[in-house]
Amino acid sequence: MIRTIAAAALAAVVALSAGGPSKAATGLAALSPDDAAAVHRAVRYLNDLSTLRARFVQVSSNGTYAEGEVIVERPGRLRFEYDPPSPVLLIADGLTLLFYDRELKQASFLPLWETPLWFLIRKDVQLSDDVQVTAVERGQGVLKVTLRNKESADAGTMTLVFNDAPMSLRKWELVDAQGISTQVSLVNPEFGVPVDSAAFDYDDLEIQSGTQPQGR
Repeated sequence: MIRTIAAAALAAVVALSAGGPSKAATGLAALSPDDAAAVHRAVRYLNDLSTLRARFVQVSSNGTYAEGEVIVERPGRLRFEYDPPSPVLLIADGLTLLFYDRELKQASFLPLWETPLWFLIRKDVQLSDDVQVTAVERGQGVLKVTLRNKESADAGTMTLVFNDAPMSLRKWELVDAQGISTQVSLVNPEFGVPVDSAAFDYDDLEIQSGTQPQGR
């Protein structure tokens, strides 16, 4: 269960990572001019985000459900904290990503640049050559942009959902290679607000086992 929730959390963050200044000929060539313009607006919006704080609701088609709080401060820092009974906590502190189980007091660490999170929280977010926009839906004040990795076409898709007047990120959905859908909805999101830097500190966590981060 903890691995399922943590994987879904990472999938959620990958959704946020898909924006940035793009090389239009690679990801947008097959789109109509209106759809390409809509994607560019979404890209500019995402790349201009500095902070995000929100409650979230996470629902998967395999029956898992979770709620919690997400805090993002670019560049480099993020916190996904799940409400009980889930013990999952994810923290990116600018160098490493922590996976922490509060019940078992176990931790694992990865360098940020080896995780999908890096594309979201690095200083310059970019839509790379291997990311393709496969669908754009516009209407009723909502914009949906669906992406996939061109080098792993069978790995699944990611859909970003925005309010379009004004532009505001509201939801993302991952459909994985097995067809399992995970939706994460932001509840009362606040963008560009001050956030407490202590949210990205994990020195006070009791860690009984796990891989210690390098350089700390």
